[in-house]
Amino acid sequence: MNTITQTIFTKDGIAKNPVLGDKKILHIGSGSKVLPGATSIDLLQLPGVDVVHNLDIYPWPFQESTFDLIYGHSVIEHLSDLVGAMEEMHRILKPGGRIIMAVPYFRSVDAFQDPTHKIFFTSATLDYFLDEENKHSSFRYSESRYRKIGFWYGWPQKSSNPIVNLFKGFIKRHSKFYDTHLSLILPVKILVWELEVIKNKSVS
Repeated sequence: MNTITQTIFTKDGIAKNPVLGDKKILHIGSGSKVLPGATSIDLLQLPGVDVVHNLDIYPWPFQESTFDLIYGHSVIEHLSDLVGAMEEMHRILKPGGRIIMAVPYFRSVDAFQDPTHKIFFTSATLDYFLDEENKHSSFRYSESRYRKIGFWYGWPQKSSNPIVNLFKGFIKRHSKFYDTHLSLILPVKILVWELEVIKNKSVS
């Protein structure tokens, strides 16, 4: 299935031109490298930043159901409250809107070398927010629910190396084994999720 993620994460890097037409996109924690066509929000007033705001302070300065897509690369691991951030993204997304989040994998050196990282991620971390039944979503830390559209270990494009593609396919099928054992010797650098917001669903 072709996803929005694979439109943004190209084989040559992050897309350098607008690729999502007239969709309203919010790029959180953008720094000065803003996704083309997106509204950007960051803690610092850097070149290209549209809104200066601390993402740990809620609510974020946007109305409900404003955006079609929220994109973040290497940002939510810096936040103090992942549940609060997921709820806030849920609030400002339009029905059927999506989030695309890339984070350092918890086994990666990058996850621990930055002293401002507060949250660490395995392949199951965002399962707690999914509408589908799994052993994590039943905890109901939040009533803000999402549907998983895609998940990737590493860069979400096929590699030119067939061995890498076989390896990534294997670890995706056996994520618990990978997170627990194999990643000790062969860790990927990043994890990427694409989730679709679910709104107006009654809670039983």
